[in-house]
Amino acid sequence: MAEQVKMEEIDRISDLHDSILIHILSFLSTKEAIKTSVLSTRWRYLFDLLPNIDFDLEEDLCRKNIKSYSTDVIENYMCSVDKMLLFCNTTNVNKFGFKCWIRMIGSDRFNGWISAAVDRGVKHLDLSTSVLPSSTLPIFTCKTLVSLKLGKYFVLNVPKDVHLPNLKTLHLHSVGFLNDDSVKGLFSGCPHLEDIVTRKCDLGKIRNFHISHHLLKTLTIRYSYNSFQCWLWINAPNLTSLEYYDRLVAGYSMENLQSLTKAVINISACKTFRADATTIFKGICDVPSLVLSDTSLELLLRCEPLPVFANLIRLDLPCHLRFRYSNPLQNGLETLLSSLAALEKLEFYQFSALFQRKCLLVCCINSRPSKLQTLQMKSIVLERPSIS
Repeated sequence: MAEQVKMEEIDRISDLHDSILIHILSFLSTKEAIKTSVLSTRWRYLFDLLPNIDFDLEEDLCRKNIKSYSTDVIENYMCSVDKMLLFCNTTNVNKFGFKCWIRMIGSDRFNGWISAAVDRGVKHLDLSTSVLPSSTLPIFTCKTLVSLKLGKYFVLNVPKDVHLPNLKTLHLHSVGFLNDDSVKGLFSGCPHLEDIVTRKCDLGKIRNFHISHHLLKTLTIRYSYNSFQCWLWINAPNLTSLEYYDRLVAGYSMENLQSLTKAVINISACKTFRADATTIFKGICDVPSLVLSDTSLELLLRCEPLPVFANLIRLDLPCHLRFRYSNPLQNGLETLLSSLAALEKLEFYQFSALFQRKCLLVCCINSRPSKLQTLQMKSIVLERPSIS
C-alpha cells in the first residue's frame, strides 16, 4: 500500500522534457500559461519559452464574465504582458498578438512591447488596439517580420528608411495613412510582399493609393473610407487574385495584370455613372474567372465599347439585377455573353427576369455549343452566394 501511495505522488508530467511541456502550454491562452509558474520551481519559467505570445483582453474578460474594465483589471493584464516581454529571458518570439480596445495603455508602454518583440526576432505581429502609437512605431526595419496585421486606429507615418526584407503578408484594418509617401514607402520597402488586405482603411489624407509590386500575388480591398478623391493605382505583373469590394473612387489605373486568374468585383451602388470607372474592367479583361455584383455588372455593360474578355472561362453573377427592365442594358448583356468565346461555366441567380432560360440558351449555348459546359441557376434565396 505504501509503495502504491508513493507511486501516486510521483509528478510524471513535470519530468517530461521542456519541449513537451511547452507543447502542452501552447494549448492554453498566454495568460493561463503564465499562471502555471506558481505550480512548482520546475514550472516557474517554462512559460518564458513559449514561441507564441497572444493577449486578447476582450476574450479574456468575456470568458470570466467580467463586464467592467476597472483600473486594477487593466493594470493586472498589462503586467502580464510586461512579464512576458520585458522581464523574462525569451530569446525568440515567433508571434506576438495583442488585442485591446481600451484607451488605458500609454503609447510608451505599448511601443516598449513592440520593441521587445522585434528584439527577440518576431516573425508575426497581429496588433488591434485603441492605443494611439507614436509615429516611430518600431516595426519598419524589422528584418525577421514575415506577416504584419494592424487594426483599429493606427495612423501610419511610414519613415523613409522603411525596410521589411522578409515581409510577405500585410493586412490593414481600419488604418489610416498620413500621406501619399507613406503608402508608397510602405509597399516599396517590402520587396517580397505577396499578400495585401486592406479593410475599412481611411484614405482621406491621400490622393493616390499606389500599389505597385512585382511579386504581389493576392490583393483584397474592402470598403475604404473617405476615398472619393483618391485614385487607385494597381501595377502587379504576378497578381493572381484580386478582390475589390468598395465604392467608386476618383479614378483607376490597372496595369500589368496579365497573371490574374480570378477577380471578384463588388462595387457599391452609385448614383451616377462615370466613364472613368470602366477602367477597372479594361484592366482585368484577360482574367479567366470573374465574379460580378449587380452594380458592377451594370457598370460593365455601360462601357463603350464593351471590353473583350477573350479568356473568360467562368462567369459568376450572384445577384439580383436592378436593371432587369432596361432594354439597352439587356442588349448589352446579350452582347457580352455572345462575345465570351472561351466561356465554359456560367452561374447566375434565377429570380432575375434577364436570366430566363430562353435568353441564356440563345445568347450562349446556340452561339458557343462546343465551349459552354455548365449552366447553373440559383433558385433558392438562402443558397445565394455571398460576395460581401
